Amino acid sequence: MNIRLLAVTIFVLLFTITGFGQNARLRKKRVNNIEIKGNRVFSEGKIKSMLFTKEKKWYAFLSKRKYSESDVKYDIETIRKFYGRNGYPFTRATGVAMLSPKDTSKVQVTFTIDEGKKVYLSSVQIRGGLPRINTQLKDYIQKIKTGEPINTELIKASVYRIKNLYADNAYPIADVSSELEYSPDSSYVDVAFLINPGTYVLNGDIEIAREGSDKSKEFILRRELVIEKGKPYDRRKMIESQQRLYSTGLLRFVTLRRTLGLKEIESDTSVTDFRLVINERKPLFINGKIGAGQDDDFGAVFSTSASVGHRNLWGTGRKLILTGSISLQFTQRGEENVDSLEFKDLFSKSFWRDIKLQTVKNAVELDYVEPWFLGYRMPLSLSTEYKIRNKNPLIGKFYDQISGEMQLSRELNLHTNISFSARVEFVDIHDIKSDEQEIYRKNGDNSIRRRLSFYGQRDTRDNLLAPQKGIFSYVALDYVGDVLGGDFSYIKGEFYWSGYKNLDGSNILAMRFNTGVLEELAIDGSSSDDRFTLGGAKTIRGFAENDLGVKWGLPDVDSTQSLYGQPKGGKLMMLANLELRRTLFWRFGGTAFLDAGNVFYNVKEFKLNRIELVGGLGIQFFTPIGPIRLDRGVRIRKPFDLADGATHLTILYAF
Repeated sequence: MNIRLLAVTIFVLLFTITGFGQNARLRKKRVNNIEIKGNRVFSEGKIKSMLFTKEKKWYAFLSKRKYSESDVKYDIETIRKFYGRNGYPFTRATGVAMLSPKDTSKVQVTFTIDEGKKVYLSSVQIRGGLPRINTQLKDYIQKIKTGEPINTELIKASVYRIKNLYADNAYPIADVSSELEYSPDSSYVDVAFLINPGTYVLNGDIEIAREGSDKSKEFILRRELVIEKGKPYDRRKMIESQQRLYSTGLLRFVTLRRTLGLKEIESDTSVTDFRLVINERKPLFINGKIGAGQDDDFGAVFSTSASVGHRNLWGTGRKLILTGSISLQFTQRGEENVDSLEFKDLFSKSFWRDIKLQTVKNAVELDYVEPWFLGYRMPLSLSTEYKIRNKNPLIGKFYDQISGEMQLSRELNLHTNISFSARVEFVDIHDIKSDEQEIYRKNGDNSIRRRLSFYGQRDTRDNLLAPQKGIFSYVALDYVGDVLGGDFSYIKGEFYWSGYKNLDGSNILAMRFNTGVLEELAIDGSSSDDRFTLGGAKTIRGFAENDLGVKWGLPDVDSTQSLYGQPKGGKLMMLANLELRRTLFWRFGGTAFLDAGNVFYNVKEFKLNRIELVGGLGIQFFTPIGPIRLDRGVRIRKPFDLADGATHLTILYAF
């Protein structure tokens, strides 16, 4: 008996070692060539483009392109699903890898496809289920069009969607399946969805299980739940409950599930209990940041900041955060005009002979957040900031600023929220008499603005970095100065809308409309910082940043000559964009766009023939932090001039 067992063991080991050795030999090799056999309907290039296994190409120098057995298995399933989506439910595929006969350091992968017969959809039926829920299936069924090639993946997806719909209507254990009945020659197929709703389910008790820390009080977790005991089961409310718990910022892990088993209370009604498992984040935290960039006042700024805070005061979800920041700039020793430095100056040998670091901006900020104000899920944020000895390059003076802000937010639903805020500021300019400070405050970022603001937003985009469908819109209204005091007085309103539509899977149509108006409540009631500007990579391409509209001239600027030629801003802004986006190859995408709009210093100056129109093309490289894009915009005028435009290199889409 022992001899037989030993013989079997040796045989299994030899078989395993031989197989593993072969796989290991191939796994370390580079994929040199991919061959597609048996395809008639779709081209070799089309099939290769969807594979995870890729050939080694000259432009993919950062990718190893190594052979992987799991990748080949994944690709086989990808091919089968692709054909299934296009009317070929009987497609079979295999994948074989072997050493290249010309170079044994490389692997050749061959995919063989048996396409089978093309099948058309004859009819779609619903069998079983409940009429009141089945009436909601209309949108699902409309996507499965008769007379067209069958889409087997859409059929499978519809099964899950129907099951979820029943779970959203208190039938979480509904049994849903699909039945395909082929014609004698397999040219046509009838599809039937079979539905057994099961029992009607009510919500029961919710158990909270903690992993690790237990700092948070139980009531602040339960108040985020939208499922209620005794109410009908609703899968959507379970998902919303988890999202609300995540949004508190207190938890690193959340899962809410039904417990196994149902408690029957009537012949057709049951109760289910829930188990909420959470893992809390540490309440105390320290963050740091360092970077370099440009801002409105200085050409090159090196900044650093540090924050220390508590995200769960007394276990109630309240937050308190203290942040300190400092911004510095290199300058020639004895040079006071630090705003003239640009990044290109850092590469000049003469610049580094006699330099010093000069502080240009400092700030300390304290923030407090009350997540449930007056017992409602309506976060109240209070913040105060103290800017210490900041430099205003326009007047060559240092100033201190103390500001306070209150913001109250309310989430109306999953996609819509509104907020109201109030802000006050106090400024003291060094070495300036109190009765002269108002004159100096008119220039630069040391002005006093006291404001009341309203903001409402709706966002249904499927992806924030590269949306393919949905909309994003907001309305903003500011009331500044007037009875509130301060240096400027105006009312400012803005409307923004952008929409995204997937045309055929690879083409995305993106549209945007943005308009705003500002009404001054006093003479010189606004500055360039308050008014609207357009031009640049994010608004109207083909123009430099904020370059559209009127500029400051000599009669306007008086003693502040540094504003001469700079954008003056407008009290009326109109912007429209139309962009077609599509993937090209690998991680590259392309766009064709039309941008239109302008800013007008006064509303009465608006004329349709003053709307600027720009057309252009762009290319994007997709990264984990968003697309890096290069756009060339050309101003459309008579005569048409390709040289009259601008090139923009930036990250993320324009909208």
